[in-house]
Order: sequence, then C-alpha cells, then structure tokens
Amino acid sequence: MGFGADIENISKDALEYLKRGINGCKLRLVENLSLLFGDVICVFALFMLLFVAYLALMVAVVIVLLPLIGLPLSIIAVALLLLLTALIVYMLRERLFADRMVKHFTRIFFIDEDDEK
Repeated sequence: MGFGADIENISKDALEYLKRGINGCKLRLVENLSLLFGDVICVFALFMLLFVAYLALMVAVVIVLLPLIGLPLSIIAVALLLLLTALIVYMLRERLFADRMVKHFTRIFFIDEDDEK
C-alpha cells in the first residue's frame, strides 16, 4: 500500500461521510416538513370547524334579533359583527400567523437536534 492508496481511501471515506451527512439532513428536513404540514392541516381543520360554529352562532343571533329589530337590521348587525371579527383577525395576523411560522421554519432549518439533547 502506497501513499496514493491511502489518499484514495481517505477520499472515499470523506465522500461517504458527506453522503451520510446529506442523507441525515434530508431525513431531518422530511421529518420537520411532515410535522409542519401536519400542523397546517390540523390548524386548517380547526379553523373550518370554528368558522362553521361561528356562522351558526351568527344565524342564532339573527333569529334572536329578528323579533326585536326586524330582519334587515338583524342581518346588518350580524354583518357588522363579522366585519369586526375580520378586522380583529387582520390586525392580529402577525402574531397569529407570521410569528409562529417564522419560529417553526427557524426550528426546521437552523436548530440542530443534537444541540437540543
């Protein structure tokens, strides 16, 4: 065995080490992305359920207000409640959506799982 064979063995080992590192990164990325998509699906399902419940509540408000102020005014009152809710969600969008997504993507791409343990 000469010097050339040693260099060849070292380069093969280094290449194998790099391949394993890349595969490890791919596995961590797949794991974190699957967790992310699971969270997105869960939040979407929860949002849809809350949306349907909120609409049912608004129909109940219309029914309650119907004898008191009449149909047109009760529908206008519910529409104003919906617009107020939309305005509140719009004003809180950074805290509700963007901040959590930034934290999650930071955890995916920049925090090493070995450092956490």
